[in-house]
Amino acid sequence: MLILTVLFFATHVYCQTKTIHVTPSNAKIYVDGSEVSNGSYTIKFKRSEDFVMLKFEAPGYITKEVKLLKSNPNKTIAYKLWEDEAEKSSIGGEMGDFANKWFDINVKQSMSEDDAWKRLMSITTKYFDRLEVRDKSAGWIKSEWVIQKFSYQSVRTNMEIKIQFGDENEIKYRVRLSSEIADADCGTNSQCFVKYNRILKKYEAVIEELQRSVGSNN
Repeated sequence: MLILTVLFFATHVYCQTKTIHVTPSNAKIYVDGSEVSNGSYTIKFKRSEDFVMLKFEAPGYITKEVKLLKSNPNKTIAYKLWEDEAEKSSIGGEMGDFANKWFDINVKQSMSEDDAWKRLMSITTKYFDRLEVRDKSAGWIKSEWVIQKFSYQSVRTNMEIKIQFGDENEIKYRVRLSSEIADADCGTNSQCFVKYNRILKKYEAVIEELQRSVGSNN
């Protein structure tokens, strides 16, 4: 009887299994960095393990990472991924290549520096209500961050424009549209945000407008 009790205890402590189910059912499941299944998976804890790190990801959903403890009393555990609203409200791909990178605007030869400045200011304030820097003598415009909150994330965007000195008869500006994302649980402090390689759809037209209104076709 004592032997059976010891064997049961050893099996219970050292050979625990837990089954996880993830919604949506096509979500990829990773255990300690290795992809193991989609939707459902049964984990067998090793004797030396106190926990495993899980990651779940699916197109259109926010990736989730959790620590699953061996001591968790539940044998079956359900996880749900939240819809990625930020992704649905933003653009990646070719447009996302502009995020957080400088690109050049060569001012039309027929346009004076003063007219170029006026147009740059007009376009910037069309998309950003508040400016952090507006220095005509330095040729520098910088908007304040604009934060858009979603259910589980926040995305902030700003734009910066700086004049570049080139040939005597050439006027050139460098433009950067910065995009960053944070988990809603963290808040909206600067340390919560990381670079986001997508641009919110409401800023999609700003680059084209800058190039069309100010930029040269050369």
